[in-house]
Amino acid sequence: MQTYIIIPVHNRKTLTLACLANLKTNGYLPKYHVIVVDDGSNDGTTEEVHEVYPEVIVLKGDGNLWWTGAIALGMQYAYEQGATHFIWLNDDCLTTPETLDLLIDFLQSNPNSIVGASCYAEDSGLLIETGVKGRVRIKALEHEVADVDGLSGYCVAMPVSIFKKIGLPDARKFRQYAGDGMYTLKAARAGFKVCILGKAKVTLVEEKDPIHNFSNYLQKKNNRNFKSIFWDYKSPYHLPTQFYYHTYKYGTLIGFPLFTAKLLSWLVRFYG
Repeated sequence: MQTYIIIPVHNRKTLTLACLANLKTNGYLPKYHVIVVDDGSNDGTTEEVHEVYPEVIVLKGDGNLWWTGAIALGMQYAYEQGATHFIWLNDDCLTTPETLDLLIDFLQSNPNSIVGASCYAEDSGLLIETGVKGRVRIKALEHEVADVDGLSGYCVAMPVSIFKKIGLPDARKFRQYAGDGMYTLKAARAGFKVCILGKAKVTLVEEKDPIHNFSNYLQKKNNRNFKSIFWDYKSPYHLPTQFYYHTYKYGTLIGFPLFTAKLLSWLVRFYG
């Protein structure tokens, strides 16, 4: 069995090194292959990873991969090396000593599955909703396995058979946001089981913007011009991404009117 952990990074050297230190402490560096996909960092991330963790594979991007492109590059490389399983891991997520083994063990028993870890916020200790079923956001308690049709990409494991059947995540339509959820939804529609394993846990150490509430997101933004909110890949409200998301998830007949209604609502609040 060849498991590859894929960690997309950009200019977060401290978080990246802490993530790798956590994997080493938990015994995962010698056990699994680790790929850091450094998408154009200029803070010395690649150099420090090479120096401190020479066993870690570093793939380089030019700053245009974003999250989804970095994940896709890592998956393609791992597949070419003979990977049997992939694990997506964000560098702001710290695992317990059991987390990744629990995910892989689950896949051994449920081979036609994608499985995500449950995610807890470091500051509050609260369990975060990392799955979606329809339009309802889902989380899994410690004793639960929650079935979903889409997963956030904090810590997600899958067998190579998914790659062989549906290919790579779509880095053209979903560069930064929704690449994880749309890929796992595509897998669900292709017949794979998608779920959250409650007893597999990660801690989220980086505070996230409240991206599921437009008004709260606006309040958090220092630069509130139209381009930064609606035409920047860093924004969860990037309009082309939102359009592709709604029309893929709900179909054109429902998705386009739903996208239009949401856009009008966002514009009213943006200019209000």
